[in-house]
Amino acid sequence: MKTKVLILLVPLCLQMACQQKTEIIQKEVIDFEKEEEAIKEVIIAESRAFWAKDYRTWADQWAHEDYVRVLGWWERGGVYVREGWGEISADIKSLMERNPEPNPQNEINKNYNIRISKTMAWVTFDQYGSDTGEVEVDMPGKTPNTRVLEKVNGKWKIVYVGWLLEGTSDENEGN
Repeated sequence: MKTKVLILLVPLCLQMACQQKTEIIQKEVIDFEKEEEAIKEVIIAESRAFWAKDYRTWADQWAHEDYVRVLGWWERGGVYVREGWGEISADIKSLMERNPEPNPQNEINKNYNIRISKTMAWVTFDQYGSDTGEVEVDMPGKTPNTRVLEKVNGKWKIVYVGWLLEGTSDENEGN
């Protein structure tokens, strides 16, 4: 009798365990369309806040951690490397204080390539900007970009920015 009960209970326990595992897996399913849209919103908000010289909104798009990084290059300024939230935020805040007038930049982002996991996203895209005359921040032409974002308390936050101003001669290429 004990053997029969055991034979009946083992499949039942296995079925319950598999059902629980299936429920856990189903809860972890990623809505890629929704997440891609949220990620693009963060990238666009960060750029627009930068051009608008809106430090608070710009900072809200970032994870405030020691491991965040920015790496870029443009002809006017050369190599740009900043490591850690303290250094990055201080540099951008100083830049915005030195140049408080909003930049009329109307950048266009194209060719998004987004890879998403549950808590991290990797994004590449091309940004096209114009020359507005603000020497310290203008990025005229094509700038290939990379962003890495982490999900922090349910919201996407930037942890890495990489950019390289190609500055293609045809500024309308992005239109």
